[in-house]
Amino acid sequence: MASQSVDEQMRQQVREIIAEEIEMDPGDLEESASFVDEYEADSMSVIQVFSRVERELGVAIPQEEMQNMTDLNTAYEIVGKYA
Repeated sequence: MASQSVDEQMRQQVREIIAEEIEMDPGDLEESASFVDEYEADSMSVIQVFSRVERELGVAIPQEEMQNMTDLNTAYEIVGKYA
């Protein structure tokens, strides 16, 4: 499977999904801030992000990647890897 970069539209969709799940404004998310450490997201929020990205963006991501989706930058990388 070839790695693809994430276009601006998909980046915005990922940002909006994450912001909704961790109950923040999309504009307040910093790309390298940890969902858990800096935004106090719980494990259920991370699972919801993972599930919504797959469902809403149509990107099949292996479950073992869930633990790697720790901030916005890694979320973009993972989505791009499997898009």
